[in-house]
Formats: sequence, C-alpha cells, structure tokens
Amino acid sequence: MKAGPPLLLSRFLAGCVFVATRWPRLIVLASLLLTVLSAYYAATHLAINTDTTDMIDPDLPFRRTLADLDHSFPHRVDSLLVVIDGETPEQAARARDAMAATLRREDAWFANVFAPGAGAFFRQTGLLYLSMAELEQVTARLADAQPVLGALAADHSLRGLLDLLGDGVDEAVEDGVAPDGLTRFLDEMAAVAERVAAGDTTPMSWRQFLANGVSDFAETRLFIQANPRQDFSRLQPAKAALKKARGLAHAVAQQMGPGVAIGLTGPIALNAEELESVSEGASLAGVVSFLFVSAVLAFGLRSARLTLAAVLLLLMGLSWTAAFALATIGSFNLVSVAFAVLFIGLGVDFAIHFGLRYQEEIDNGAAHDEAVRRTVSSVGLALSLAAPTTALAFYAFVPTAYAGLSQLGLISGTGIFISYLSSLTVLPALLTLMPLKRRTRRRLAVSAHHVGFIERRARPILIATLLVTLAAIAALPHVRFDFDPLRLKDPNSLSVRVVEDLLANSRHSPYAAEIVVADGQAAAAAKLQLKRLDTVEQVVDLASFVPEDQDEKLALIADTALFMTPALMPPAPANPPDAAAQVAAFADFRARLAPMAASPALGADASVAQRLERALAGYMRAMAGQAQPLAPLEQALLSNVPVLLEDLRDALSARPVAIDDLPGDLRRRYEAPDGRWRIEVFPKGDMRDERQLRHFVRDVAALLPQASGHPVQLVRAGDIVVRAMIEATLTAAAAIALLLLVVLRTVRHVALVLLPVLIAGILSAAATVWLGISINFASIIVLPLLIGLGVDSAIHLTARIREGAAAGAAAMLDNSTPKAVLLSALTTIGSFASLALSAHRGTASMGELLTVSISLTLFVTLLALPGLVHWLDPGQ
Repeated sequence: MKAGPPLLLSRFLAGCVFVATRWPRLIVLASLLLTVLSAYYAATHLAINTDTTDMIDPDLPFRRTLADLDHSFPHRVDSLLVVIDGETPEQAARARDAMAATLRREDAWFANVFAPGAGAFFRQTGLLYLSMAELEQVTARLADAQPVLGALAADHSLRGLLDLLGDGVDEAVEDGVAPDGLTRFLDEMAAVAERVAAGDTTPMSWRQFLANGVSDFAETRLFIQANPRQDFSRLQPAKAALKKARGLAHAVAQQMGPGVAIGLTGPIALNAEELESVSEGASLAGVVSFLFVSAVLAFGLRSARLTLAAVLLLLMGLSWTAAFALATIGSFNLVSVAFAVLFIGLGVDFAIHFGLRYQEEIDNGAAHDEAVRRTVSSVGLALSLAAPTTALAFYAFVPTAYAGLSQLGLISGTGIFISYLSSLTVLPALLTLMPLKRRTRRRLAVSAHHVGFIERRARPILIATLLVTLAAIAALPHVRFDFDPLRLKDPNSLSVRVVEDLLANSRHSPYAAEIVVADGQAAAAAKLQLKRLDTVEQVVDLASFVPEDQDEKLALIADTALFMTPALMPPAPANPPDAAAQVAAFADFRARLAPMAASPALGADASVAQRLERALAGYMRAMAGQAQPLAPLEQALLSNVPVLLEDLRDALSARPVAIDDLPGDLRRRYEAPDGRWRIEVFPKGDMRDERQLRHFVRDVAALLPQASGHPVQLVRAGDIVVRAMIEATLTAAAAIALLLLVVLRTVRHVALVLLPVLIAGILSAAATVWLGISINFASIIVLPLLIGLGVDSAIHLTARIREGAAAGAAAMLDNSTPKAVLLSALTTIGSFASLALSAHRGTASMGELLTVSISLTLFVTLLALPGLVHWLDPGQ
C-alpha cells in the first residue's frame, strides 16, 4: 500500500513547491545576497580556539580548580618553554644565559622571563643543592684537581697545563703509581685531541670532569620560561611572538656554535602550531572535498544543470552555516572546525536525492512543474525524516559536558536543517530557472542483474553479515580511547618533537600534577604524604629551594674553600707564551710521556698514556702546515677554564639560605599574592602510558582532591569525553527511534531503518581494533554521528517500499533511489577522506574513521538491507 507524508507535512512541502516555482528569481537573488553577506561576516569574524581544555565545560569541578590555579599563578597561562641542550654544561649555561638576556631585551615581545638555576643567587648557592653524598664527591674531585686549577689560574695556557701534567707523569714513572686523577685527565685529554683532529672543536667540559658523575653539577639540558605577548586582533594571536622567538633562538644557537640546540615548546607554542596545522589541514581538506564532491556530482548526476544547482546550493549552505556558527558561538574549536568538511559531505545529500528523483520524473514524461510537485510529494517524507534524524545525531552532543563536540553538534545540526530547507526552496527555484529535459534512455540506478543477484543471494549475504557482526562484537572489548591530546597534534611540528623528547626523560617530565594549599605549613604536610606514594618521583614547592643539611654542607664547603681559594686567586698571570714556547712545551711533554707509556709497572695507566701518545701524534699530523698548530688544542682544552674558576670562586663563598632569601621571580612561581603555595608533583614512570598516568592521578587525587595540572586534566577530560560519547549515542538512538516510530507508524519499518545502523556501528567500532586505530578526542564523534548518517540511507530505501510500486528487493533497488544513496555515500566518503590528508593527527584520524564507518554503512545498506527485505518477505 502506498504511504505518503502526513497532512501537515504535505501542506508544508506543497507550500515550498508553490513559493519556489512562483517566484524563482526572487528566491535565488535573495539567497545569493544572503550568501555574500554571510561569507563576508564569516571572513571578518573567523576565530579558532586551539586550547583543548576549553573544549570541556568550564563549570565542572576540575575545570574550576584549574581556573583558580591559573588565576593565582598567571605565569602558567600561555607560557613558552625554551629548552636548551648543549654537548657540555658550559655550552648549555652560556646559551641559556644568552637566550634569557636576549628575551629580556625584547620586552615588547616577551614578559616574565625566568631561567631556573641562573643568576648570581644560584651561582653562589649551587653547591648547597647537591645531596651530602654528591657534595662530598665534588669536593673530593676539587681537592684532586687543586694543583691543576691553581696552575691554570697562574698560567692559563697550554704550556702551563703541559708543564703541570709533565710533573705528574714524571712522578708516576718514578713511583710506579700515577697520582690521583692524573690518568683520568690524560684519558680525557686524549679524547679531546682525537675529536679536534677529526674536526670537532667542542671545548672540554671541566664541570663534567669535576662532577664525577654528579648530574646536578653538570646539567646539559636547561630551561627558560616566558610569556609571549599576544595580538588578539589576529586569528593566530601568538604567531608573531613565536616567530620572533624562533628567530632569536636560531641566532643564539648560531652564535654558540655546534653542539647547542634550542627548542621551543609549552602550551602557547603547542597551541599555535596546532592552530596552524589544523587551519592548513582544514583548508586543504575543504578544497579537496569540494573538488571531489563536484566531480562525483558531475559524474553521477550526468547533468550540467543539476550539478551546477547542487554546487551552488552547497556553497550557499556552507556560508550560511559558517556565519551562524560565528554569530552564535564566536569561534571554532579543534573539533568544530571540521564542520565545513562535514557539511560538504552531508549538505549535498538532500540535493542529490531531490535532483535524481526530479530527473526520474522528467524521464517518465512529466512537465517541469508536475515533476517538481511529484518529487516533493514522493521524496518529501524521506528528506523530512533524514534531516531531523541526522540533525538529532549532531544535537545529541549539545547537552554533554564536552564543549568541543557540543559546539560541533549545534553548528552541524543547524547546518543540516539549512541544507534541508534550501533543498526544498532554492533548489526547485534553480531548477525552475534551468529545467531539465527528458532523456531518451532512462538510466536505472541499479540494473536488473544486480537486483536479481541480491534476490538470489539473500541468504548467503545475510549469513556473511551475521558472521562478521559476531566477530565484530567479540572485538568490542578491545576498543581503545587515546586520552592524550598531544597525540592529536602534527608529529612533525617542532614544539611536539621537543615535548616528546622531554617525555622520554622523566627527570624533565612536563606531566606534573599541581596542587594549591593554604600556606607553607600545609605544603610541608602535603609533601610528607605525597613522597610516600610509589607513583611519585619528586615533590617540589617553595621550601624545596631551601637546601637541606645546610650546616654540614656549609662546613664542608668552607673546608674546601680553605685550600681552593688561594689556588683560585693567584697573582696576575704573566704574559702568555708565544707559539714557539707552546711548541717547545708540547714536545717536552711528549718526551716525558713516553716513559710512562712504556712502563710495564703502570699497567692500565700506561695504556692510557699510550692512547694519549697516539692521539697527540694523530693531532699533529692533522694540523700539519698550520701556522699555529697547537691553538685549536689549547682552545678545546682550556677555553672553559676562566668561567669554571669564576664559578668556583662564587660557589665556595656560599652562605645560608632561607625562604626570604630566594629570588622574587622564583617565589612568585610558587607563592601566590594571597599567601597560598603551589606544589608540583612529578610522576614516576612513563606518563604516555594510560595505566601509569591513571594510577598517578588516582594516588595524588586520593590524598589531595584539589589536585590539578596537566595529568589531572587529561584523565578527567578523557572521562568526560567518553561519557559524552555514551550520552550522545544513547540520546541520538532514542530520539531517532522515537521520531521514526511516530512518522513511520510501524515497528517493522522502524526496525528496517535501524538495523543496518546498528550493524554498521558495531563493525565501525570493531574496525578500530582490526585496523589499530584508537578513538581520540576528535574521532569520537563518529559513532554517535553514524546513527544519524546511517539512518538516512535506510530511510530513503524504506520509503521506496512504502510507495508500494514493486515487491521485494526490486522495491528498493529498481529506481533512482539506490543511485542517490550511492552518490550521497560517495560524496560523504570522499569529503571525510579528505580530512585524512591533514597533518593534524586528530583531524586525520577523524577522517579515517568516518571514511571506514560510512563505507561499512554503504555496504550494509545496499547489500544486507535489501537481502533482509527479500528474505523476510519476497512479496513485500
């Protein structure tokens, strides 16, 4: 029995036809004017918010805690982290100081420049921050090196060093035992000579030599924090400041020479580069999507007029939807920015179904006005059901706490209604102005051969579908959600590479939890509890910068200063030796080294002397013909000595440190103006592993529920997103099922519409397991969205059954509807697949999963659904 639209809907559809065919020019001109105005508004108000934390409801408790933390410690907000790596501690320190000074001079671009560990305070108190055992190691090494340092302070030349080493070598040969530290230095000298001969002029690190394995005394990775000034009148507010910072970093690294690398990361760099990759990816995807959809329309519709009308309708709807989004929300986020590609893929569906049915009516001999009326009457119910079901799938996100999806849901859901209404008004008006002509040969969407195939193979098709679905159900427990937004970003961006390098080193892990407590006393109590946790590596607050065991350390430093200070402050050195004196000293040293290298009694010490002999001989061969052959070796061995001597003089004059003595820029980072303290809790383990991250957050939050910071935000936000997906999926399913039941009025037809969607949803979720694709903050929209998208195709095919023009599979397939379903699916697949071209991993993963899901939906709708209809009732 033929079933048409309900009365009220019929009147609405008839009204659309009347208006469109009565005043087509007025409708088209008004639409074009609105399109121009909307496009101008969108272009002048375009904004993208890349902060992933803003995609979560700000009223949630953990978001309010973060907002309080940001307000109390504003240096955290939009901060830039400069990471300096040097081959030696001296290189790293020089680069750090040069970069910090450069940033401070550029105060129009950067504020709150802070270099941890730099400055006069830490030069004087640095030894106090070593543990007692580490301090004993360093001072013991200083005692061994005292003669060398004293001699170099008096004669800072290669001659002075070689004369002193020669005395040590003579003593080793005479006594049969090398003096303490001599062999180690000779081995280091051999390594330096070998490097310089090979062209590597990196100076010897005296800090590393004296550190004796104490890493805190010889850090080669240092940091600077700053807050770039942003221009919020621009789409990318931090772009200019970051470009400036990159230029400064490059200049400083070039000035420091080989061995120094300066990287930029931190929230502001990550967000800015993400915005750039998202914008470029969205632009590329938009262009590719539009071209692909246009090509599919031209090939599938086989009508220049239909194709032109559909493309015009697409451009109009896109501009109207973009203007609506910016007028109502104000900006796009990293998820909602994909609305354009989604609209291109989905917005043309209504035009395809309308246009092909209109062409079918023309081919059947109807005049234009009658063809439009029949088209609206026949596909009106399907279009009027497809629009709200698809929109409901989007609108289901609106009430969730995941603002990123909520905004996408509002924008895209409204865009669907815009596309639906324009297909019933603007499209008929365009076709009235350029009507189609009857074709001499009717082009069926699916041939009789294909209809027959499905009718003959219905049972095998259903059995295969059932088996695959059962296998997919078994895979569902292994579906994985990737909680980390870092893995959504472009892996080739500089800021991502820097932060991933930091993550690989837990000593510098950026995944520290942060807690604000009432005062220093509360912080001390919290630290005691936190340090007992197995998942905590280190706890830092303002009191952490007051060294422990100061009395014992100061006593040891004072004892060391008694014998070191005179050596570090000798009389003014004599004039440096000339080249001839250097060569003579070098030859003399090699002559004195030979007996040590040949001494069987010295064993391993003799082997080191032999290595040095070979290294010095190779060095001289490499320098043959040079006017001053020893200058590179002297530079490599001794250029860091003056800085070392100055640093040691400062360090050996250490004084007691109290909290009030700490530098102001350090205190402001841990003590708020209202007296509250900030605690940093550094995790133990790899925070890229979700299980370890959750254990860390769980343990810290169990002790201090007000815990915040990056790891807490990741876990809480991930839970919110998963909950939002479940809520949106259930809401969309329930609302769509209810709407279908009200309109279709039969449970059988509702089941025919929903069953393919259920199967496609199960297959899509399982596909993430089979293909190794993780669901993330961006691609999580797929499963709820699939309900709305999958329902559309089934609605159109089921509507053909309700018309009662044929029986069984032929009722679905022997007409223009399957072709429209296929073209709609192809435009959607092509549009979504274009997202996979983006360098932004989140956008790309969304495109990949959407492509897989729609492809599976197409398979189920055009094969399994007709097979099911024929198997249940061949005479339907």
